[in-house]
Amino acid sequence: MADILLLDNIDSFTYNLADQLRSNGHNVVIYRNHIPAQTLIERLATMSNPVLMLSPGPGVPSEAGCMPELLTRLRGKLPIIGICLGHQAIVEAYGGYVGQAGEILHGKASSIEHDGQAMFAGLTNPLPVARYHSLVGSNIPAGLTINAHFNG
Repeated sequence: MADILLLDNIDSFTYNLADQLRSNGHNVVIYRNHIPAQTLIERLATMSNPVLMLSPGPGVPSEAGCMPELLTRLRGKLPIIGICLGHQAIVEAYGGYVGQAGEILHGKASSIEHDGQAMFAGLTNPLPVARYHSLVGSNIPAGLTINAHFNG
């Protein structure tokens, strides 16, 4: 199982994520986004099989504490997954665009299709997921791998 550093972008859902990850056997440490990026990079270096997970949160990625710097410094060095604001930050860090969605989806269920790899291994396909957003990423840069998508 992975050691996960979960960057808390000041969102209550962060602890739901941590609980779910821990119940699946992952070691999870949580740091708020106001901690210096260097401190988090040093902590990641002590972890076995580290993954950086970027939580949801309010606002825009560029104003989310150390998250933009972390993405710049860790690009290509370890697996990074973002949820909501964290996902938007990854898109922007790699040169994509985040803008208004054509449809606001708050608390809506959708079925996504995925590649069945890594975190999707063994999950149903299509996979029912909850969606809660009013922004979407577009112009996804070639350096990013899209593992799941919604056709709709």
